[in-house]
Amino acid sequence: IDWSDFMLSIIFLWLLIILLIQILFKLVNIKKNYIISFLISILIILFFVNLKVSMASAIEGCKLWFKAMVPTLFPFLVICNLLISYDGISLYSKILGPFLCKPLGLSKVCSFPLTASFLCGYPLGAKYCTDIYDLGYINKKEYFRLLNIASNCGPLFIVGSVCTAMLGNARFGYLLLIANYISLILIGLFTRKNKEICNNNSSNLSSPKINFGQAFKNAIDNAISTTIQVGGFIVIFSVIIGIIKNNANISIIFNNLESFLSLPKDSIYALFLGSIEITNGCNIIANSTLTIPLKLSIISFLCSFSGLSIIAQVNSFISKHNVPMFRYTLLKLIQGILSFIITFIVAKLFVGSIATSTIVTPATPYITTFMYFIPFIIILGIYAIGKTFKKLLFHIS
Repeated sequence: IDWSDFMLSIIFLWLLIILLIQILFKLVNIKKNYIISFLISILIILFFVNLKVSMASAIEGCKLWFKAMVPTLFPFLVICNLLISYDGISLYSKILGPFLCKPLGLSKVCSFPLTASFLCGYPLGAKYCTDIYDLGYINKKEYFRLLNIASNCGPLFIVGSVCTAMLGNARFGYLLLIANYISLILIGLFTRKNKEICNNNSSNLSSPKINFGQAFKNAIDNAISTTIQVGGFIVIFSVIIGIIKNNANISIIFNNLESFLSLPKDSIYALFLGSIEITNGCNIIANSTLTIPLKLSIISFLCSFSGLSIIAQVNSFISKHNVPMFRYTLLKLIQGILSFIITFIVAKLFVGSIATSTIVTPATPYITTFMYFIPFIIILGIYAIGKTFKKLLFHIS
């Protein structure tokens, strides 16, 4: 299959869905609350009709949250909350700010949520973007920009869950990581405007004096609340995905659509499920008969786009500030398309002939640690190249 046709089909379907939803809201003169209530009522009916499937999916969601999210998310949240209590944002801005934020047109204090997002992934970037905005470190305009830049899949999910467990080759994870990081950096560069770097307000803010015991308690309370909140989203969307996968009519509709568009089996179905919750979509694509470059490219798209489950988690942190979710979702879609293109080109050139049955486990500590430094190396490279060109142009002029 021609990858350009496939990508055009994805873009066309998403734009059609967005357009139809917009037209529906304009034509139907009904309050938004009534529409949401109607959709929730349908979900309640589906839950009771598919009670066994819903309960089994909820249990699977709880297992996923307990085994995958709690061990990584909770300790990281506690540590980051303690850093915020003791003005770690100012420390991060001095160390990482100059090379991490300047190329992206962000103020230095933005290095804290960027680092949290690069290391741990969704939805911590959005949480700490909101935290530094609430603390007065950045203004609203920069806050809106930062949300789309500090927004990526975590290395553990891409390398561990997707590439090692699903695809059977951990080396693919580094390709997906690089593509995801480059795509979000491109979003940062595309949305950058001249003289948009804000003043660092951290020097004007005084850290309240707090003893370690109180700071530790507050950090744990906040971490528990956030972890449970994320777990709730995982369980709810696991139930929704379980109901959809159990419905044979939906599978038939997508099979007919794939035949009509001459696309591989399960490709659009996987994209549909992945656009709701990325884990299920990645798993279906990994088990499909698609070529390796196309598999990696679609998975890269799903990881960058994130899916409705992640978008809902992000919205739970940012909704109090009336962030335009349409713009955020549109930029995530563009990021996914960029990630798809980058992955496909690199995969065609370097990994087109590698079989997915070859399992390469990242057991070496150096390789495991190295994946966390990939985004910093990419941004440092962009910063160095920009500085070099600036000096060359200065000497030429």
